[in-house]
Amino acid sequence: MTRVMLVARHFWPHCSGRHESAAAAMQLSQQWADWGMQVEVVTTRHGNGWPTEITLGNVKVHRIAAAPRGDWSTQRYIRHLGNWLVEQAPRLDAIVCHQVREECRAVANAIHSVGGDEHDVETISSGRGSLAARVPLGMAICGGWGEDSDERWCLDTRSGRRVLQACNSLDRVVTEHAKTDRFLVSHGVKADLLQRRPFGFERPKSVSDDQRLLARRSLQAINLDLATDFDSKVLLWCGPMTGRATSESGLGALVQSARFLAAREPDLRIWILGDGKLRDWAHSELRAEGVRSVVALPGSFSDMTEVWQASDAVVLNEDSQLRSAFPSALTAALPVIVARRSASEDYLNALFDETILQSLAWYDPAKPSTLRKAFRSIWEDMDAAKQHAMELAKDLAGRHPMDRELAFWRSLFQPGIDSTGPHSKAS
Repeated sequence: MTRVMLVARHFWPHCSGRHESAAAAMQLSQQWADWGMQVEVVTTRHGNGWPTEITLGNVKVHRIAAAPRGDWSTQRYIRHLGNWLVEQAPRLDAIVCHQVREECRAVANAIHSVGGDEHDVETISSGRGSLAARVPLGMAICGGWGEDSDERWCLDTRSGRRVLQACNSLDRVVTEHAKTDRFLVSHGVKADLLQRRPFGFERPKSVSDDQRLLARRSLQAINLDLATDFDSKVLLWCGPMTGRATSESGLGALVQSARFLAAREPDLRIWILGDGKLRDWAHSELRAEGVRSVVALPGSFSDMTEVWQASDAVVLNEDSQLRSAFPSALTAALPVIVARRSASEDYLNALFDETILQSLAWYDPAKPSTLRKAFRSIWEDMDAAKQHAMELAKDLAGRHPMDRELAFWRSLFQPGIDSTGPHSKAS
């Protein structure tokens, strides 16, 4: 069994709508576990009362230290993480950093420390014959799109150059699109380390009326703000509530349009999932507009299954949503209202043909009124919009099957036809 340690700064159950990177890390770890791998996660502890170890499904999560809050505490955490990984390395096949951030330095240092000098490496015997000392593969995933991308973080952060240099000490850097490849190579990362990740999508499943009703009743039992009638139509927004409190943000655009949307559709319910500093602002604005009764702000969720089943359409207008909310909405076969940003266009161009992209409900984020126009294009014929979304989801699963992504990860974690164990840096 392949043993993988995923290194993530953010990883906890209530992540969807709080940290998209945490939601993506959780989804990836669960996928690996479902594929038969032994998966563990090491992350930070964001509260003194949080347990140091928990288990989510088949994934064991280690919270080894408090979350760093500044440059000095970050350096201390990276040293502590590196030392901890050195202790765990002999029992692992791979250590994967979920983002190209400071943790990459800890992974690179741990791999180097465990590998040691090639003349001092002690050979061991296993089912594959004599091998050098067990040294796990070191990897990093360079992901995200637009302003939320790891490359943007490297450019805007003082330690970004050191992190990119550390990538050259790893075995692989997994990327998501060509722009990331060009960025990494132009900033000194060796081209032969890069490996493009093929995203996989599950085939969509139709949601029956009974399933939708049960999902809505279940959510209502969790939070009365989510109470809906069976005939109600739910418009969903899910993402981190960060940034500036203006209509220029994705959340702000929806808050500004809520009054107009609710006036046009009496049966409309708007669910705004997430947490962050803009949550109180959104609550106050919606109350002032007189639409608080039709808008729910229930916070964050760990399992979005029932939320997707209960929703009728989704607004996707933040770069950060491309990590988790956007692909999940496409897989759930929900009609999407998309802000025409360069990041969302790049993301969808990598998945669909141009003719398919033109059929989506786009709006101009600089003109909030176009959001309302895109909303009307879906709401005027919801049945047709849902049928179109289902066809898109089927097309997506056909173009990008999950089996291809499974084969990709297995080829990385188990290099070579006859090799199923850890990689030796000294060989």
